[in-house]
Amino acid sequence: MLDLNIIEIGQSDYAPPMILVEAPGKEPLPCIDYKLVNANVRTQYFPLPNIEERVERVSAAKYITVIDIAKGYWQIPLSERAHDVAQPL
Repeated sequence: MLDLNIIEIGQSDYAPPMILVEAPGKEPLPCIDYKLVNANVRTQYFPLPNIEERVERVSAAKYITVIDIAKGYWQIPLSERAHDVAQPL
């Protein structure tokens, strides 16, 4: 990810440690411990919409779009403040 400029090396008071986790027969996976970051982030709650209202609304739609964001977190630009908090060591 460094070579692809997805991540960069940096310094921060909140920088979480990144380790490689090995599983038998698989390549090592990078894992980040965000406990310190999560302890300093204010949680916001957003109630789920009523499913019946959503189904009714979608039934009148002409087009429906579905996206897969399995790796979408790589593509989200961060503000400078969020960047300082989220960067691993």
